[in-house]
Amino acid sequence: MENNNQITSKQSINKDNSSVQAVDRALMLLKLIGESATPISVGDLAKQADLNRTTAWRLIGSLENQGFVEKDPVSKGYQLGYAIHILSTQTGDPYGSLKRRAYRTLEELKGEIGETVLLSVPKYDGTLTIDQIDTDHSVRLRDYSNTISPLHCTSNGKIWLSLLSEKELDIFLEQPLKSYSKYTITDPEELRKELLNIRVQKVGTAIGELDESENAISAPIFDKKKNLVAFVTVGGPSFRLPEEATLALRNRMLEAAKKIEEQLD
Repeated sequence: MENNNQITSKQSINKDNSSVQAVDRALMLLKLIGESATPISVGDLAKQADLNRTTAWRLIGSLENQGFVEKDPVSKGYQLGYAIHILSTQTGDPYGSLKRRAYRTLEELKGEIGETVLLSVPKYDGTLTIDQIDTDHSVRLRDYSNTISPLHCTSNGKIWLSLLSEKELDIFLEQPLKSYSKYTITDPEELRKELLNIRVQKVGTAIGELDESENAISAPIFDKKKNLVAFVTVGGPSFRLPEEATLALRNRMLEAAKKIEEQLD
């Protein structure tokens, strides 16, 4: 028969193994959430991780309590939380690698077109500008660096919306579309038509929709797994970059996006 010490030792080993397994599963869920372009439900997480829903709920609850994930109020799915942002900023610029790989292409665009060029990334409530290279002209775009712009009235934001599933788009359009200028699209059906055109053209435009004096055009940047990772944008004052000239940049923007994609791992 086993003595008490042997039983206690086995119990301790089993407990340690269980703890390691829980950490491994929690990290797997965290990785799946980070790789998802939109907030993801616990049910989908459980399916992708091959876990039962009860286990997934328990692990997500722990991650949420620690601030590593948070629930999206619209879709009720989960996304990375503020604690992840704090950890990433403590180790340097989380977008440093992307900015370095895109910089030469951004500079080429600025020199060729003569207008402000921006690099942004998708967020759940908008798009975050992580780099902005300004034109040499004294009249230029406002500084959007490190700010989040709305989705429905920006060239990059509308690309993001165009890539959503119908269900996700329906949820987004349940919310009122705020008017930022007299050109902002606030009618959900009109915006749907705009997004259908973006899916065909592969670029997004904003003609005075966020600011009446500014026009812009954007192209999406995908990684090798076809995940959306960023946008490249050219924008300028409407008197120097009118609608016709903005639309004429379509092919050049797609070329720039493809060139940046080739620099990604």
